[in-house]
Amino acid sequence: MLIMVICGFSVSAQTTLQACIELAEKNSPQAQLLPLIKETQNIQIDALNKNLLPQASLGGQATWQSAVTGLPISLPNISMPSIPKDQYKVTLDLTQNIWDGGLTKGQKKLASAAANTDSKSIENNIFQLKEQISNLYFGVLLADKQLANTEISRNDLESQAKKIQANLQNGTAIKGNVLMIEARLIELKQIQREIKSRKLAALKGLSILTGKEFSATTILEEPQNQAIEDANIDRPELKLFDAQKELSEANKSLIKAKYAPKVNLFATGGYGRPALNFLSPDFSTYFIGGLALKIPLSHLYLKTQNSDLRQLDINKEKIDRQKELFLQQTNLKLASQNEDVAKLQDQIKEDSRLIEIREYMKKTAENKLENGIITVSDYISEVDNEATAKQNLSLHQVQLLQIINNIKITKGKM
Repeated sequence: MLIMVICGFSVSAQTTLQACIELAEKNSPQAQLLPLIKETQNIQIDALNKNLLPQASLGGQATWQSAVTGLPISLPNISMPSIPKDQYKVTLDLTQNIWDGGLTKGQKKLASAAANTDSKSIENNIFQLKEQISNLYFGVLLADKQLANTEISRNDLESQAKKIQANLQNGTAIKGNVLMIEARLIELKQIQREIKSRKLAALKGLSILTGKEFSATTILEEPQNQAIEDANIDRPELKLFDAQKELSEANKSLIKAKYAPKVNLFATGGYGRPALNFLSPDFSTYFIGGLALKIPLSHLYLKTQNSDLRQLDINKEKIDRQKELFLQQTNLKLASQNEDVAKLQDQIKEDSRLIEIREYMKKTAENKLENGIITVSDYISEVDNEATAKQNLSLHQVQLLQIINNIKITKGKM
């Protein structure tokens, strides 16, 4: 039952690089901004849709004026009406857009494009977490391999230390040899402590970024050593560039709508003195209604529309150049990464052969030490040479896995 519990715990503690990346993306504070951007967009579009509904306003006015209109004539037996100097009115004004030149449509398009650009910008920022997670993840994998290699060296030295200790008790060995191995074991212990510290720091970093608790017992699976042959680049930066161009297009539509003719119905109902008959001194109701047409003309001679549109065209050209630069730099990085893959593959082949040689040399040194042909120092040197060869192989293997996965990240395939 205890074994089953331990095995169950080990399985539950396993995780993958992709899982860590997905957790980090969800846990990122910036990810919480995405629903807020969507909500803001919905509020803006809902408010703009109401522009199509009748707009009403209630007004009132009370005035006193020093002079009023009068007729400069007098007729016998006829009393001419006089207009009071104090005047009052309360009005209800209604307007209904018939055609706003596409202004509301353009504003809605701009709101959607702006929200899309903000979202792509945040997604781009979140994407940058992938390399951070990759560095931490492979840092843990490398630490595990280094710990395993140092453990092999420690076991070899402890085995020899027991033999020499036995010989020392039999009077066939000197104490200096025991102390020399003991000193090297202390150094290996310090090296392991440093490696464990680096591992725990990397695990702590993963915990902070993913929001999931990682401990020294957590098992990180090695990603598959499989590169992606697809040469296409699908990075969020490219989607951000496209969103920025769409935002410029939305601004162009809005500018054109701004200078387009506009037609609306209007109606005003009021109560006051004087009403429409300004000669009447009595309070009365009145109503005015009609159709209004407004055609902007100033842009025809001020050239403001052409100027605004040209600025947006220039901005789109700048975005295109930035996109080209990004693709150029990304392809340059991919070329360097692919070269590193080829280099590491060659180094791993050489490391494997070198380990075979170092293992043979260590075994030979072990036999020579037992026969008293070489010193303990010579034996320790061969143990260290083998350990160095194995550490180099582990380093190159992890580096190869990391670069292959970084290529996937650089291409946007992960």
